Amino acid sequence: MYIDTPTINIAALFLLLLAVPWATGLLYTGFLPEERRGCLLSWVSGYIILWGLFEIIALPLIFQRKSLSLLCIIYGGATCLLVAAALILNWRNLAPAAKGAARSLKRITPVGWGNILLVLGQAYMYAKYMHIDEDDAFYVGAASTAVATDTIFSVNPYTGAEYGNLPSRYVLSPFFSFVAFLSRMGKVHPAITAHVVLAAALVLVSYGIYALIAKKLFPDNRKYAEYFLFFLILIIMFSGYTVYTQGMFTLVRIWQGKAVFCGILVPMVCLMALQLFSGQAAWADWCLTFLLMCACCMVSSMGIMLGAIMLGTFGIVYAARERNLKLLAYTVLCCLPNLVCAGIYLLVR
Repeated sequence: MYIDTPTINIAALFLLLLAVPWATGLLYTGFLPEERRGCLLSWVSGYIILWGLFEIIALPLIFQRKSLSLLCIIYGGATCLLVAAALILNWRNLAPAAKGAARSLKRITPVGWGNILLVLGQAYMYAKYMHIDEDDAFYVGAASTAVATDTIFSVNPYTGAEYGNLPSRYVLSPFFSFVAFLSRMGKVHPAITAHVVLAAALVLVSYGIYALIAKKLFPDNRKYAEYFLFFLILIIMFSGYTVYTQGMFTLVRIWQGKAVFCGILVPMVCLMALQLFSGQAAWADWCLTFLLMCACCMVSSMGIMLGAIMLGTFGIVYAARERNLKLLAYTVLCCLPNLVCAGIYLLVR
């Protein structure tokens, strides 16, 4: 089925990873003030919504030992409904959004175009070359096993034997099942899906979040924001002095769940904290943050606690500074997925 995967399948899957998250993200940006809306924010937030939704749908199916086919039907159907709802609710905003994106492109300076070329070059390296990582024996192996056996998390990718008891370290973070879902839907081999298609898309997502952080830090000075992003790109490119840097996770193995947490979700938590505790947060921001915590649980077991710790620390600091317990209460509510997953971990351990 996946032998000699046609290039058109790979291209189609990559285009879906561009279009579907953007459309889904309209459910978030459509409820924001007009000055905060943008195609980049829609695209990035779309991934958060999709990952958070995947965690909510996949976990019950995993514990019930359901098939990958059932997961694809339920999650794929839910995604289609979200995209349809987003387009219906925001169809009047599509033309203004396109015009705004065109105006933004016209205002890009030479430094900004240099940033775009550097980021696209890094995405091309993922698509052209391959890094062999020992952890793929589990992560990519688990995705390949799920596709081959039509299971979600029932077969050990190391031995091919069925699990007796679900391993507590991985069962709550089924990011590899998301890779298997993409592979099944796009009819692209799981290894190609992870190493080529998803990796190239995720490195763009990572830098998209950094660009939004730069815009948030320098709202009135586009030049400073572009230079901030330029120097950040350089830092990431030259961070290969150890395998534990954020740059190494971003540029070498971002298709793995823990690398997604380090390279994408950690910056996203910082971005949302800047917005949530600025005094200008909308209710949609809190809803997205709740799904962001679900996404942290979905990609990695360490994201279950570290995501909540990061957001909780921001919440405590800002609640103390503003003397506003409501901020702390909202933060705790957003961290409920992490607390629930931590409780399940203690039970199944």
